[in-house]
Amino acid sequence: MQKKRFAHENLPPEYQRLADAMNLDAGKIPAYSLPALPFDKNTPVEEFEKIRPGLLDEFKRSMYGEIPPVCEDLEFVVTDEGAAFDGLALRRSIDIICRHRGDEQLLHLLLYIPQRRSGKVPVFFGLNFQGNVATDFDPEIPFFDFETMAPMWSFRYDDRRVKTDQRGVRAGRWCFRDVIERGFAAATIAYGDIYIDRPDGFDSSIMRFFYSAEEWQSPQRPSGAISAWAWGIMRALDCLEQQPEIDRSRFIVHGHSRLGKTALWAGANDPRIWLTVSNCSGAGGAKLSHRYYGEDFAWLNVWNSHWFCGKFAEYVGRDLQYPVDQHFLMAAIAPRLLYIASADLDVYADPEGEFLCGKAASAAWNVFGLKGLEDFNYPAAGCLIGNQLGYYLRQGEHDFTPENWQALLAFTEKHLNYKQE
Repeated sequence: MQKKRFAHENLPPEYQRLADAMNLDAGKIPAYSLPALPFDKNTPVEEFEKIRPGLLDEFKRSMYGEIPPVCEDLEFVVTDEGAAFDGLALRRSIDIICRHRGDEQLLHLLLYIPQRRSGKVPVFFGLNFQGNVATDFDPEIPFFDFETMAPMWSFRYDDRRVKTDQRGVRAGRWCFRDVIERGFAAATIAYGDIYIDRPDGFDSSIMRFFYSAEEWQSPQRPSGAISAWAWGIMRALDCLEQQPEIDRSRFIVHGHSRLGKTALWAGANDPRIWLTVSNCSGAGGAKLSHRYYGEDFAWLNVWNSHWFCGKFAEYVGRDLQYPVDQHFLMAAIAPRLLYIASADLDVYADPEGEFLCGKAASAAWNVFGLKGLEDFNYPAAGCLIGNQLGYYLRQGEHDFTPENWQALLAFTEKHLNYKQE
């Protein structure tokens, strides 16, 4: 494949050097071997359950860091409720008030519930990038002013959250009406409510509840923004558990790009998540790091080092020496459902490497007498494949599109009768 210019313009020289160094030629991928999973498909379930916690140890130690515990007090306050989508849905806005050691943080949850339902309904939850008001044209989505946002930190850390005149600019990534018409609820929180995606985001983040500024700024930083966002997902589930219309056994957590990494980390740590969805999550997400193609640790560390704990920097340039790979992370989700989506032109995220990671993790589902991707080859674009672990490849660039939603809804509906162990 012809190497493409990196998508961001005007990169400083040190960034551009690392972008240019990425291998985008499939013919130049050197031979590699993956760290062996500490089980196989014949491992007894009881033995696997003893092994499961250790699958995540290295990620806690040297990639994402620890996810903090729940805060001392949570309060859920409904601030607005009304009809949406021509009466198809009930829109509910909820403030999740997080309190800890005398401090407080507000997470603004937007929830749509289908009006036509019999019994409790499954819910799709995902963090959004640009504010709840960006996710749909619904004129009644509350807008939250971001006057307290700090000025631009560097050449690329501007505030991407939208103003009122940009309502619905990311509606194609959410497709709320389609989700509601298929009988599901849908919910979201802006990820900046939890941790503003910048190197200097600590002071306004939930991480200040649990760590001092000195700990966070040290080379031994104990956690990162991905763990903060995963913490926020868990608080959203705490809230959704309290909504009487929601089926608490059918939580579906999805995420795109860095939030796809976050969805995987949350899914591996929170057994309440029935279906975990990673879309174009790339390095540090669904992509194999031992496969030398696309993004690598050096790039992640310079591009967004605040996503990870401090020890991650020790592996820069030593990707092949990392003791585990992302198939360990996926394996920890079994036997619950996992769905991986890629885009064929999203070369930096290595779509084939994401597929191969799922294939390598499939032994975890085999332990439970289930199936993953072990019987499949890398598919053509537009083909939904897999079993309890599914995979979809879309034609196009790095994005989450209406096509993605149609494939994801089909996968979800196929498994609605699936009972997680």
